[in-house]
Amino acid sequence: MSRTVWPLLVLGFVALAAYAMLAVAPSHAVAADARSQATLHGLDYLHARQEADAGFGSMPNTVWAILGLVASGERAGSQAWKVSGDTPFTYLDARSHEAAATAGDVDNAPIYYARAIMSYVAAQQKARVFTAGTPRVDLLAKLYAYQDEDEGATLGSFSPSSSNRDFQAVRTTAWALLAMRTMGESSKDRFTAAASWLVKQQNDDGGFPVESTVGETSNCQDTAMVVQALVASSNAITVDPAILEAASDYLKSQQLADGGFPSAPGGKTDAMATAAVIQAIVALGDDPNDSEWTSGTHTATGALRSLQLSSGAFVKKIGSTLQMLPTTSWALVALAEKPFTAFPATIGTAATPFVARPTITSASPKNKAKFTSTNVVVIEASYNDGKNGTGIKTSACKVFIDDVDKSKPASIGSTRLRLRLSNVANGTHSYKLVIADRAGNVRTLQRTFTVAVPTAPVATPTAIPTYPFIPTTPTATPTPTTPLPVTTLTPQPTTTPTTTAYPFPSQSGVPVSGSGVLSPSPSSSAVPASSGYDDGAWYIGGILLAMLPLGAAGSYALHRWRINELEDAPASNPSKSPAGDTPAGRPTSSGE
Repeated sequence: MSRTVWPLLVLGFVALAAYAMLAVAPSHAVAADARSQATLHGLDYLHARQEADAGFGSMPNTVWAILGLVASGERAGSQAWKVSGDTPFTYLDARSHEAAATAGDVDNAPIYYARAIMSYVAAQQKARVFTAGTPRVDLLAKLYAYQDEDEGATLGSFSPSSSNRDFQAVRTTAWALLAMRTMGESSKDRFTAAASWLVKQQNDDGGFPVESTVGETSNCQDTAMVVQALVASSNAITVDPAILEAASDYLKSQQLADGGFPSAPGGKTDAMATAAVIQAIVALGDDPNDSEWTSGTHTATGALRSLQLSSGAFVKKIGSTLQMLPTTSWALVALAEKPFTAFPATIGTAATPFVARPTITSASPKNKAKFTSTNVVVIEASYNDGKNGTGIKTSACKVFIDDVDKSKPASIGSTRLRLRLSNVANGTHSYKLVIADRAGNVRTLQRTFTVAVPTAPVATPTAIPTYPFIPTTPTATPTPTTPLPVTTLTPQPTTTPTTTAYPFPSQSGVPVSGSGVLSPSPSSSAVPASSGYDDGAWYIGGILLAMLPLGAAGSYALHRWRINELEDAPASNPSKSPAGDTPAGRPTSSGE
């Protein structure tokens, strides 16, 4: 095969491989999420607010959360919203709706029941509306209990107060009609009675008030809710188009420079009021982004998005932190452009569940890693919050070593973290990473590692023998011995004083005179004890002292022996040999 053919074959294989990859790629590709960033960030916030019981802190909050997430394309029963097997719906159904409706954080029981009905339908649990919660109650029957059925000015209206039928009657009746429409109750007489009463509550300015009292000031939020309720009632009663047109004109007159709407005339942009107006505009068949509903270049949708925080939450007003979860949920419904005239009776197509928690793409050391050559361990990780998340909040990310927070010395960024550990002691250790996003969602990773670096043997020094100290008892100084008296022998006169000199060895303490006469000498005294002597000196001194009596006895015996010898020798001539002179010859006795 020629050299020019090989390159052609290689190019052919490459082309085939590329074609195969292109053919397979579409089946594995993940479609981009078509939902807006505002919607996804709002869902991010709702995920972060979901608690361990799958609820959102309270029954009213959970009712609103279900409406918001389902309107945004999520499903309340999906795995994405399950916590330990529970869902937001199971949270609602395991608790008392009656207790929730009369709790201190609810100021309008029939509106709570209306929203609860709508949330059950949104969760695809419409049949459970009649046996809802624990203990079981009929939510629709509970709602009907607040309708005025007595003949009079308030016939057909709903109010949370039985003593004052005007109290919040307009607002309550609007929500009740929307809940009844969701359940398919629009053909009932009570529905017709409620719609007929509501249409009569319009003020001269075209708006609707919260109360039914004559002269009550109109407001945007309640006007927008009544518009939705009347549109939903169009099959039950005849609604004069002029009523809806007047209401629309009132809303337009209240639009602020930023495109938003206030809750009450003269106020600042309110997220709930703006969300309700967006729904009303859609219910009327208009486009909220059309020039008819803009203030300059600003739209209601833009104004609503401006109230969203970096956490994904929507605030009711700038600077407010009240009712953030209900506000966020209502904003999500509005951003989806789903008025309550159709939603949640129709929930639309489900989207791919939004992944809220951050993702840790890599981390080291690996679980149960072992270090045998170094005491330096480097903790590293890479992570992200996805393309559509609220983003990593570095100040909320943590690193724990053996359950001790070591975040401060770590380098923590928006995509990576690093922590260098020096002089790690031998043994098994753990590290835990806590990665959080701005919404408050957390991803946790925990692993263990072992450090087992051999240590160099330490030379054992040779032990220096030690001897026990034996105290010695000082030897008592003996009492000096009185020297024995020595008798001086007077030489007896002899006829011939011939003297023979005998050399006698000198004895200690007993000097020998030249004449052979023993001259006594005083006995040596013991050496007195001195504090300067050491133990050895005391020992030797003791022995010498002990030997003194023996020496004295020996000296005395030698002395007696010499005396005896002298007595046996011939006496020297005193006239010729004076005492002390050495005799010239051996003395001769007189008898010789």
